[in-house]
Amino acid sequence: MLEGVQLRYGWVAGGKAAVPVAMLASERVDAPGSRFVEVKSGSGYAAYLDDGDDNEIFGSVESPYGTNSSTSGQDIYSCIVDPSAIYKVPVNSGTYTIADMGDTCDVGVTSFVQGATLQTSNDEHLIILGGDAIDGTNWVLVRTNPFVQGETNSA
Repeated sequence: MLEGVQLRYGWVAGGKAAVPVAMLASERVDAPGSRFVEVKSGSGYAAYLDDGDDNEIFGSVESPYGTNSSTSGQDIYSCIVDPSAIYKVPVNSGTYTIADMGDTCDVGVTSFVQGATLQTSNDEHLIILGGDAIDGTNWVLVRTNPFVQGETNSA
């Protein structure tokens, strides 16, 4: 096993205030990955966030990995919406350096694995708090950006 590679991602510290969210049909994020969601305009269902989505980050669901049900609203999960929550997430792209601390970045999905897209802040979903100092490509510590949390078409 590589030093610094994490086997588990998600909430690691801070507040854990949460609300229930109903998931959109056929949503999928595989392990290892984070579980950040947006709430779709018009339907109110939560969907796993990806860079370039129309809506902003809402929170992080405590859900199993893999494909959800084929019916919207059938799966309801607890969604951490606390802006003080800290998450350990995989690096989706880019390389973490100490200069990234305090910067914003987007959430991205590659091959159904969701993580931080470092050095990309078009949507500014996350604020970088620290990261993998060994090779910079394994994981980062982040929190949701309260300036775009729950809003639509902003950043």
